[in-house]
Amino acid sequence: MWHQRRPGVPPHIDPPPRPLRVLSLDGGGVRGIISLIILEQIMHEVAPNARPCEWFDLIGGTSTGGLIAIMLGRLRMTIPECIAAYRELAQEVFDVDAVRVAVNLRNGAKFSGTKLQQAVEKVVNRHKGRTSTKMWDNPEHRSANELACRTFVVAIPGCDVPRPAKLFRTYNNRFQRHTADDCQIWEAARATSCAPSFFPEIQVDGVYYSDGGLGYNNPTKLLLQEAQSLWGPDQRIGCLLSIGTGSVDSFMTRFNDPLDVLKSVGIFKRMALNCDAVHQEMKSDQLVAPFYYRFNPTMDEHVSLDEWKKIRELENVAWQYLATNSWKVAAFAGAMRGR
Repeated sequence: MWHQRRPGVPPHIDPPPRPLRVLSLDGGGVRGIISLIILEQIMHEVAPNARPCEWFDLIGGTSTGGLIAIMLGRLRMTIPECIAAYRELAQEVFDVDAVRVAVNLRNGAKFSGTKLQQAVEKVVNRHKGRTSTKMWDNPEHRSANELACRTFVVAIPGCDVPRPAKLFRTYNNRFQRHTADDCQIWEAARATSCAPSFFPEIQVDGVYYSDGGLGYNNPTKLLLQEAQSLWGPDQRIGCLLSIGTGSVDSFMTRFNDPLDVLKSVGIFKRMALNCDAVHQEMKSDQLVAPFYYRFNPTMDEHVSLDEWKKIRELENVAWQYLATNSWKVAAFAGAMRGR
């Protein structure tokens, strides 16, 4: 009967037994730890020790949010596991001395794409047993007790130009004639994380990709569109959770190399404005507002995408924000539990 009422939705999409729950994760470099701390507290209120993949039907993220989406959705990690892996990954990728940065800049980026690849591969190997695991979450490779959580990350074909987003998916979306991506997880992670001047571009299946934050740093609108294309526009959404990595001001970052300033400030200012524009659009949409929740703290200090040594400070920003927004966390937890 569910499919008869939705003739446009293909039969491979299972009817959800309840309103949908979707999770959107912003980009923001090391500030992604803020998203994780906030999500950890939210999930503690919803169901202590629960994995996000057990509660959300669809998770999507951009850049650092894409890395987190992969860990929580595709790798089905717990939030404490994700936080530990995130701290380790940030140090391995960004702990680079000035000499190495200068060498890297000869290739057009401050940091090594190979180091990022190796750091992601280490996490994948730890949780899947092999580094070559693909984005496609093949049902035949899942155990009976492993829940499927559809996951995607956002990248941009080309560099620094307005282009449609490329979603690297773990699932088939036949209604839109998109198949799950056959690339390896580390390739999708690199594609969504190629912030200009920070990491070099990556070629996947003959196409060069840049950081999805160039136009979709806040992927909430893409999450909504993807959910509607998967389950049909009349399928009720119970919770649309969007988590940011800090206020707009925090995107106006410091740069160690003067040559990066003119190019990078404009890029990251555009990322910041994109985040707020999407938030305002979601908040003002009367059809979306009743189930839309946004958590994004304001920051006093500018923190660059690569300042991994400030992770503890960023965690404190998240905890201070949660302390003054406990009512909002409780409200969302109630909505998640169906109250």
